[in-house]
Amino acid sequence: MREKYSIKEVADLFSIKSNKLRFYEKKGLISPKRDPKNDYRYFDNEDILKIHTILMYRALDTPLKDIKDIMENTFKDNILEHFYKQWEVTNDKIHKLRLIKDSMENIMDAIYECENKNYHDIIVENGKEIKRIYEIKDNWEDKWDFDGWANVYDDFVEKDPSSLKMYKEYDNLLKTVYQNSIKGQDKNIKILDIGVGTGNLSCKYLEGEYDIVGIDQSREMLNKAKQKFPKLKLRLGEFLKIPFENKKFDVIVSTYAFHHLNEDEKKIAIKEMLRVLKDDGKIVIGDLMFKDNRSKQRIMRDLNEKQIMEIEDEYYSNVDMLENEFEKYGREISIIKVDRLVYIVEVK
Repeated sequence: MREKYSIKEVADLFSIKSNKLRFYEKKGLISPKRDPKNDYRYFDNEDILKIHTILMYRALDTPLKDIKDIMENTFKDNILEHFYKQWEVTNDKIHKLRLIKDSMENIMDAIYECENKNYHDIIVENGKEIKRIYEIKDNWEDKWDFDGWANVYDDFVEKDPSSLKMYKEYDNLLKTVYQNSIKGQDKNIKILDIGVGTGNLSCKYLEGEYDIVGIDQSREMLNKAKQKFPKLKLRLGEFLKIPFENKKFDVIVSTYAFHHLNEDEKKIAIKEMLRVLKDDGKIVIGDLMFKDNRSKQRIMRDLNEKQIMEIEDEYYSNVDMLENEFEKYGREISIIKVDRLVYIVEVK
């Protein structure tokens, strides 16, 4: 194996310009040696490996400053941190482009079909709708600090210090969601767990040898789930920006997560779930809900101030709202009431 390569040879090897190599050198990413006879740069095999690594990361749109940090700090957590950041950027771009693509299709369809409406008005209306939806997608805020909650979540659920005792049926809920989701299914199905948390639901599918992947917006929750269940496939993601392509999953499940979305966010999340769900797939959601507004008012009258504050800190769904929203997409729901504040909704 050769030990010295000129800058032109390296540029030809990677099909790049010599100026790019000089730029990487200027930024401190590579440090070619100098031939003492003529002071020309030369690259050894270690340099070749570094350049290959830099180009790989650049193909992933990783910023140069992040590449430098990755190469200087090869600790697993550091590399993961950079890839998490890049994953979020990439996923955001994909969702924005998907919105634009859908809007273009809507505009073209509307222009073909309209007779009297001004084309400009159609374009403006679609532009406003894109802006509205993307602002909702982009402005969701984790006001509950799930990263900080990750290491104590399982203990919190077990002790359930909430005044509402919202986790008293936790094990029963997970078991029922699991059983209902696989009922009538074969082993080859693909399952998505949204809001995977520390993996307490997903592990049931692992034990059943199903193909399961979990997503969560909290990196620390993902780290905790991976620590508990090393074989569990996990991705950074959320209801509003599910990081998968159309019609990928046979089953989507979620427990104790949907109530962190307000009503506008829920509507977008429903559309997102149906986007990645196969036409004959189903969704099973176990969560904190009210049957309808009348039921909510009746329950709230019987609660004390602390319990009311706990509810108002979240966005409990109304089952009838979910039913109406899923009906818009030709889907039907069935419900199981677990206790006064917990329901399981199955969508087919």
